[in-house]
Amino acid sequence: MVKKSQTPKQAGFFKRNQLTLYLSVVFIVMVVMSLPSVMVIVFALLPTFVAFIVDRTPEKNAVFCVGSFNMCGVLPYLINLWTGDNSMDAAILILTDVFSLVVIYGASAFGWMVFQSLPPIIATFITVLAQSRISSLRSVQHKLIEEWGDIVATTQDKIDKQDKFNSEFSEEVNAEPTSAPLGTEKILDDIGDVFSDSGAPTNPGSSPTEAT
Repeated sequence: MVKKSQTPKQAGFFKRNQLTLYLSVVFIVMVVMSLPSVMVIVFALLPTFVAFIVDRTPEKNAVFCVGSFNMCGVLPYLINLWTGDNSMDAAILILTDVFSLVVIYGASAFGWMVFQSLPPIIATFITVLAQSRISSLRSVQHKLIEEWGDIVATTQDKIDKQDKFNSEFSEEVNAEPTSAPLGTEKILDDIGDVFSDSGAPTNPGSSPTEAT
């Protein structure tokens, strides 16, 4: 049992280490093959790294949102670097240009703005759709009430309670006739014993006045 419980953890740990190893190898190859591109990417994607550190959710929505816009801002300069002078001087020129920094970090700021503003807008839109759906269902319910009665608008809990109450009441009503004759027979027997003790005839059809 202990080995089976530890096996998935070990497999997940091995996969994480394997992914880290692959990323390290890719980073080393990029540094060796294209150091200017790596330098531009590292400095340009700083907002994405910050979003990765700040976002604690398992889905990492902020990372994907900010990272996608940040990569869109830096991609044109990487293309110019790859198709033109791929040197350290060209990379430093891109990183020291105010216009390029505004475009790169402005795109990441736009990603943050989308991440902060889009969920409330979507939530409001979903709420409006839900309210319209509720109103349409209310109109359908009113039509059903007019056709079938108020039982359509009764919740299931109330129906269950009413059924339980009706069943208990019917059980009590069915139990009353069985107990009433037993009490009547006992009273009649007591009356017969009284008349027998007094010496009067105990004719069941005669009344107590006739017997006396």
